[in-house]
Amino acid sequence: MINMPLEDRTALQDLMIAYCYAVDRLEHVDELLALFTEDAVLDFSAIGLPLMNGHGEMRKFYESVFKDMTHHAHYITNFRPIRYDGNSGAMTAYVIGIGHSKDGNEVTVNVQYTFEAIRTAAGWKCQRYSMFSMLPLPGSLAEIHGER
Repeated sequence: MINMPLEDRTALQDLMIAYCYAVDRLEHVDELLALFTEDAVLDFSAIGLPLMNGHGEMRKFYESVFKDMTHHAHYITNFRPIRYDGNSGAMTAYVIGIGHSKDGNEVTVNVQYTFEAIRTAAGWKCQRYSMFSMLPLPGSLAEIHGER
């Protein structure tokens, strides 16, 4: 296990939890983007969604997601530090994500998030966020979000 001070471990967990809360509200993209560095990379390619570079591409993606969805629920657990050097760190977590779209589609995914974060004057911010599927992905994921 990676040796990470409890206060930093808690801060990284809180960052991941804050992301889930922000994406589940389906509004306030700026609140969600504030969790990331300006040059953050979001790599969702392992689940058939786009690779995004920076706040501009992230904003476009999340505005579309928020417009298309009626409900989101993300359940996050099994936090595990995987890297730490004092000013940067990375943590993984298991996530069950559930969503209902405005066109009547439903999606449930079982994925693992990886947040790579850096310490900033404003606290910890995610610099790279990626995920991979832990169970087979449903076809509805591509139907709802495939054209991003």
